[in-house]
Amino acid sequence: MLERYENAIQIATLTVCVTVSIFRAAKYRSRSWTLLSFFYGSWLLGDIYWLNCLLFYGETPHISVVSDLSWYAALIFLYMLLRKISPPEELRDASPVSSLGPAFTIGMAVFFMLRGEIISNLIYAGLMGLLLFAAIRRLIPEDRTEQSCLPAMILIYCLLEYGLWTSSCFWNDAALFQPYYIFDLMITMCFPFFIPAIGKAVTT
Repeated sequence: MLERYENAIQIATLTVCVTVSIFRAAKYRSRSWTLLSFFYGSWLLGDIYWLNCLLFYGETPHISVVSDLSWYAALIFLYMLLRKISPPEELRDASPVSSLGPAFTIGMAVFFMLRGEIISNLIYAGLMGLLLFAAIRRLIPEDRTEQSCLPAMILIYCLLEYGLWTSSCFWNDAALFQPYYIFDLMITMCFPFFIPAIGKAVTT
């Protein structure tokens, strides 16, 4: 029951966010705002399917690939948005520190594959590793650009997702202060902050 309410809050938050980003994409004819709209919209579609299964079947989806495909697309759009805001050709050669992102996602993928699906965990590891590599590359001192808000938000967002996934491996009860729900709520609160991050990056 608690998961239904939490998902409903996230859907409501994403609905507001995608509405704002679509409005700004149309107003400013901006590719950056359009990509942000696609990120929000894709994640929203995955959440809607997930909540639909909870409401009508009383359990999480047996075929989670429907939601996963939407969330894969969302991560791809987020990566494209980062490249649009801060093109790779404007950066110096990648620091070895940037490789910590992919190394972390590979290690976590092995951990998750021992407890669940293999293919989906490999896909998430690839997408999250790419995002973390790109975000860290833009945050380390020698490569930092003026548009550092979006990479910082992406780094926070990815770490919260891993906190969510990891907590689901150890806590399965429906307690209000279960780490899974706390991380999910923090992710929900994180979504709106992409809007000012894009606004700052577009105007710099």
